[in-house]
Amino acid sequence: MLPEDDLLATQDEENQPTDKPKSTQKKLSRPWLILVGIAVVSCFGGVFSAFLLTATPLQNGKSSRLPNSRDITSMMSATIDKPVNILVLGIDNSGHPHKNQFTPAEALAGNSDTMLLVRLIPQTRQVNILSIPRDTQVQIPGRGVDKINDANVIGGAKLAAQIVSTSLGNVPIDRYMRLDTEGFIQLVDAIGGVEITVPKKMDYVDHTQKLEIHLASGRQKLNGQHLQEYIRFRHDDLGDIGRVQRQQQVLKAILSELLQPATIGHVPELLQVVKNNVDTDLSVGEILALTQFLTHIDQRHVNMVMLPGRFSTKQEFRLSYWIENPQAAATMLAQYFDIHTPANTLPKSNLSFKQIKLAVLNATDKADQTSKTFALLRKQGFENIYRSKHEIDNTYNTSETQIIAQQGNIEAAKAVQQALGVGQVQVAATGDIWSDVTVIIGADLNNRR
Repeated sequence: MLPEDDLLATQDEENQPTDKPKSTQKKLSRPWLILVGIAVVSCFGGVFSAFLLTATPLQNGKSSRLPNSRDITSMMSATIDKPVNILVLGIDNSGHPHKNQFTPAEALAGNSDTMLLVRLIPQTRQVNILSIPRDTQVQIPGRGVDKINDANVIGGAKLAAQIVSTSLGNVPIDRYMRLDTEGFIQLVDAIGGVEITVPKKMDYVDHTQKLEIHLASGRQKLNGQHLQEYIRFRHDDLGDIGRVQRQQQVLKAILSELLQPATIGHVPELLQVVKNNVDTDLSVGEILALTQFLTHIDQRHVNMVMLPGRFSTKQEFRLSYWIENPQAAATMLAQYFDIHTPANTLPKSNLSFKQIKLAVLNATDKADQTSKTFALLRKQGFENIYRSKHEIDNTYNTSETQIIAQQGNIEAAKAVQQALGVGQVQVAATGDIWSDVTVIIGADLNNRR
């Protein structure tokens, strides 16, 4: 369902749709990054505004426009006055036979291997991000059962938005952004690389995708090429879901890097990447409004969840799919995207401590801390606890216990925090994927005892 109302309120009360010429620019891939980039450069309002006013229109022509969506072309100050949903698509063109020599249409015609639905809520200064695994099974008109990342190949941004909307309880899609692999590389290089912890040695070669990954384990600063290799790695037990988790991990690391004072010196390069590599139906006025909004958010108000589901079995389908859990998805959409369907309108009983599925990992050098934590949690009434083999994301501050609401249930995570007496609660999908809440033990829990 695509809304007909304007998204933004501007000082110009008579905004009229204005046709814009097709862009001939190359486009970019990892979509969520443009949101972060805009947030950084927004503190240079005058420079950014002047840059946008002289830039080539950031659109890919009428063929990509979402239906029932009107432009706001005023150059005056704009603000977001109600929640906005933006679909961001990361297009994988890394295996294209003519790398760096394809047309804009070719660059955007690939699979959307990154799919994020981003909701901006001005009333609470909150950002909710839903990661949609690329292998999610959907019905595509005229095609039948397919993977959701094929929608962009078949019908571009318009069809991708339609499939996402109908698959998620008719959630409204207000605008879209598309980027490709090369743009992601350029953005990371523009800020001088990003420091990340690679949890294990990664060696993988895929000649069909022209993908060769050789990364050592440990904390290191990766350039754009190596960081996109890290994100694309799928050669482990979690496959595409592991990649979704790495995307969220990298997003946090990039956001942290962009907010550093040293990033000021990289603003010209960032602006150029934005100008040359973004395909979107956002108008310039709307981009300025998003800029203003994102400048004032707190990272603690950024919630990142993943579409709940399970892996298909070989007995079910020839191909591997991520099968959505409708009930769990409906609950998550109601909480983070205000979508209410018959599946989530029934009264719900409170989740008891006995029902909360708790995964525990130890990030300290105290081997006995895990058993002590088990004992403490059981004393507080938690029973469904297990030691997880999930790889610890060491981008977290290991001095502080991390309590991750893996399925988006923040109340369950807060209950765990209260039981432990320490820890930082966050909504993310970077924990053990089969848990309700993942606890990563930090030094503060050891010091508490």
